[in-house]
Amino acid sequence: MLNRSLLLLLILFGAAGVVQADSNVVVFPFDNLSNDRTLDWIGEGISELIIQRLRPEPGVYVFAREERLAAYEMFGIPDTSVISHATALKVGWGSGADQIVIGNFSANGGKFQMIARLVDLQAETAVAINLEGQLEDVIPLTMNASWQLLKKLVPGTSSPESDYTARPPIPRSAFESYIRAILNQDLQKRIDLLQTAVRLHPHYGPAQLQLGRAYQLQGDFEISNEWLQKISDPPDLRQAQFMMALNYFYLDQHTRAITTLQGLPQIYDVLLNLGAVFSRSGDPASAIAVWKRAIGIDPLGSDAFFNIGYVSFVKGDLETASKNLNESLRLRGRDSEALLLLGRTYEQQSRFEESQKLISQAIRLSQRVQRWLSQPPTRIERFVTTTTFRSHDEIWNDKRLVRRGRRQDLNGWLEVIQGDIDSYLFGDALRELHDMMRIYPDSSEARSLLNEVDRQQSLR
Repeated sequence: MLNRSLLLLLILFGAAGVVQADSNVVVFPFDNLSNDRTLDWIGEGISELIIQRLRPEPGVYVFAREERLAAYEMFGIPDTSVISHATALKVGWGSGADQIVIGNFSANGGKFQMIARLVDLQAETAVAINLEGQLEDVIPLTMNASWQLLKKLVPGTSSPESDYTARPPIPRSAFESYIRAILNQDLQKRIDLLQTAVRLHPHYGPAQLQLGRAYQLQGDFEISNEWLQKISDPPDLRQAQFMMALNYFYLDQHTRAITTLQGLPQIYDVLLNLGAVFSRSGDPASAIAVWKRAIGIDPLGSDAFFNIGYVSFVKGDLETASKNLNESLRLRGRDSEALLLLGRTYEQQSRFEESQKLISQAIRLSQRVQRWLSQPPTRIERFVTTTTFRSHDEIWNDKRLVRRGRRQDLNGWLEVIQGDIDSYLFGDALRELHDMMRIYPDSSEARSLLNEVDRQQSLR
């Protein structure tokens, strides 16, 4: 008989057929080869300008800076690190890229030189783009490089060269303020620099988006939306709308939040947040219906199960609460909130021995949940604050998985999965096993880890 985890993977195999064929590109900061450290910001600036210019192009998906930083975090790379060629390749293989862009620049006495290298991770080839000019012309030079990169990435592109070379450039002063802002860890200084960038270039969409994000982090949700409402151009528009919906949620403006989220692509993250808004607005039935849709999209995500379990517990529907909290814990084992809620559920079902065991385990993991023993938990629906509007299977088609398997040997991949299991992240482990078994369907090691996941899930 098939174990539960293997059955779930077989279901997922059938759902993995629809993927996008667009080329995935990661652009890294350019290295500063000059001795002038005050120019270090230009390396991030070149990268950001290439990203902003290529992202709207059809036929290519360029990872946003935030996605690249998330990949750094996954590999344990500090945000401020100077990335070597080998590390860039590793990040590219591990994030599902087809090409990476790396490069360097130097400046001496006003003279400026830049080399951009487009590395094809499938063919294992690279082409170099060399540009020279004046330091003050770094923006038009980077636009030129972006156009040449596009011709390599999308041969026969219908985009005219004039869109790159004749479009009025961002004033350098505004551009420098913007880049220095996104590199600044001090939130108030970041806001000040972004406001300077917008004052110097009033229709600077990326700066407006970052201002909206900064004010959201500061808790100024109304001001955040004032900036986000100014954004009208894709691809920043969807991200701005997602953030606006989150601000409406924080402000208890539920109707606005619901309307905004319903206008976005109905991916897992959007549905998770939409259900949270319905729940907070006093409509648990709609919330549960939305979360069930999210589970249909991603049955390995634990948060939708948790939310249904929590709302059902509050409603007094103990059977539904028990079922969904158990499913949540099968995907994320050491979840103190889910453990305590399930313990409280069992307590009300007179399953006292199981209840005490779960509650004790939850408190050992986090003393914070102990207060729930004397009062019911409130407002703990789970939601996300950022999204990429891309599913796992849109990124990881068979071609990219084969490339990852070739570059990340089987033992290295197995170690990643074992790490997820050791961290009780069983959903993540199953997702990795799903990917691995698309490439290594006969791997005895993968099947052994599947059995290990199944064993660990039954231990609680």
